[in-house]
Amino acid sequence: MTEILTLSNGCQIAQTTSGNGEKYLLYLHGGGFVYGSKNDLPQALAQPFLEAGYTILAMDYLLAPNHSLKDILTSIYDSFAELKATVINDAPFSFCGRSAGGYAILALTAHLLQTNAPLPERLIQFYGYYDLAFIQDKRKLTTTTITSEMIATIDQTQPVWDDPLLQRYVLYMYGVQQQTLTDYYRVTEQTKEDFTISDELFKHYPPTFSTASTTDAEVPFKYSKSLKRLIPACKFVPVYDLEHDFLKQPENEQVQKVFQQLTTWLNT
Repeated sequence: MTEILTLSNGCQIAQTTSGNGEKYLLYLHGGGFVYGSKNDLPQALAQPFLEAGYTILAMDYLLAPNHSLKDILTSIYDSFAELKATVINDAPFSFCGRSAGGYAILALTAHLLQTNAPLPERLIQFYGYYDLAFIQDKRKLTTTTITSEMIATIDQTQPVWDDPLLQRYVLYMYGVQQQTLTDYYRVTEQTKEDFTISDELFKHYPPTFSTASTTDAEVPFKYSKSLKRLIPACKFVPVYDLEHDFLKQPENEQVQKVFQQLTTWLNT
């Protein structure tokens, strides 16, 4: 059963109950912090969590360029604090994120460490990252050239939490092609380091499941792979020659093996 929760700041969460409600999983979607929705959690990924007894909390967050990356992350921290106080309480909890959501759960864990707050029991990150060093790299993610006219009708100023129809995808692609994502995020060369998670913090992270494709054209494979070195208890599961968001191919044999290994890991 899924119900929508609304927090005091306007953030909405889709809560899917496993049946026992003894532990919680916070899920953060991808989309480069520009597009995306809490509704993008694939059933094939949700199933291992539900079978392991988690209640899933799929959470929206503020989106750029309507909001700076600093404000986006702060909203995530604040939303989670309210969830912890009103829904999770003293129950065990874990985090899962995809792509930008993978970065967000790593940043949220760093925030909890730095504020001496309770930590998640586990982290599950799909093809994420832990700094912004690659954001301005030239990346060819589509053969279509996105023009300024194509994004002219997309609101870039009013508060926005959710993009359920993924209409802002074209805005993200424009930012990648024009190499202006740091402008979207309102991050400069001088402040970019503020968004880097340090090696020292990673030493204190909880057990982590990390996976990515060797041919990822959107986020460098090295990020997910290097978590095995940075986090003391990290299980890294590579896939080969698939796209960035390979969860879109749930029937692929390699992706099915990722789900199988995740299921085993969750139950050990």
